[in-house]
Amino acid sequence: MDAAELRTTGSDGSEHRRAALREAGLAVWADAGWAAVTPAAVGAAAGLSPDDVVAEYPTVDDLLAEIFDEGTEERAAVVLAAMEAAGPRLHARIRACLEAVAGCLAEDPRQGVVLVEAVGHPTLRPRRRTANRGFATLIAGELSRAGVPVEPHELRVAAHFCLGGLAELVLAWQDEGTDVDREALVRHGTLLFEACLTAR
Repeated sequence: MDAAELRTTGSDGSEHRRAALREAGLAVWADAGWAAVTPAAVGAAAGLSPDDVVAEYPTVDDLLAEIFDEGTEERAAVVLAAMEAAGPRLHARIRACLEAVAGCLAEDPRQGVVLVEAVGHPTLRPRRRTANRGFATLIAGELSRAGVPVEPHELRVAAHFCLGGLAELVLAWQDEGTDVDREALVRHGTLLFEACLTAR
């Protein structure tokens, strides 16, 4: 879709513009960090004017929040489907979870930047905490179906701990100077998750 089409009025045109601006904002964020996401930079990347950006997203924080939320929701849906399809065994469910996360980030490595850098943004930090609570609850709920003999609250605490470790593994995977590849992330991550989640 070209710039002229993106300027089309009406609800469909607005949604297309918003999607294009989220894509452009994600590209700028991944390339230069969230501080580089400005109406001018995003407009240039999308082939629109800064005014077009502000018309859809009055503040940069509004745009960053939608980029973050969109990626979070997509990962959650993929992870949930993978764990539900993995069968009842704990090891298989954990591995399915990590394979799903790794698959999402391999498909769009920019989302790894968003996942990690959100902690440094004052507006996104609470959203990241909320997302982590949601993921911890999702993981605990799915693993409880595998018969893990641990109280739900303890499972959620362990899941929070595991999510912190996963974020560091993602950083290591994305760092060319660190000897961590996708398979290591999934294989060792699964073993560490399992050990942590079943510790009593």
